[in-house]
Amino acid sequence: MKEYRLKYSDEILADIDRLFVFASEQHTLDFARRYTAGLRKEIEELSYLAEAFPESKYRIARLYHPQAKTMTIGKRKLTVIFHIDGEYVMVDKILPSCMITY
Repeated sequence: MKEYRLKYSDEILADIDRLFVFASEQHTLDFARRYTAGLRKEIEELSYLAEAFPESKYRIARLYHPQAKTMTIGKRKLTVIFHIDGEYVMVDKILPSCMITY
């Protein structure tokens, strides 16, 4: 399998920041740090798993890119929207999985 380099959109960096703030308000700062670090680690798996995901059929994903793909992140009930552009996996957006509908 091909290995890609990751590029994060400004929007996804803001999404991660918002998740950090929310987690720190609901729990502790330490929890929020571990939560967002775990989220980043799961996203980094796209560097070698990106090709394994088919193009998304979800309309909301295709708003971010015509060949968008989606990856649901385990227990977090979040969906990462991304696409492949040459040597890069472009990570576009994180949304609550319940927002991903046809």
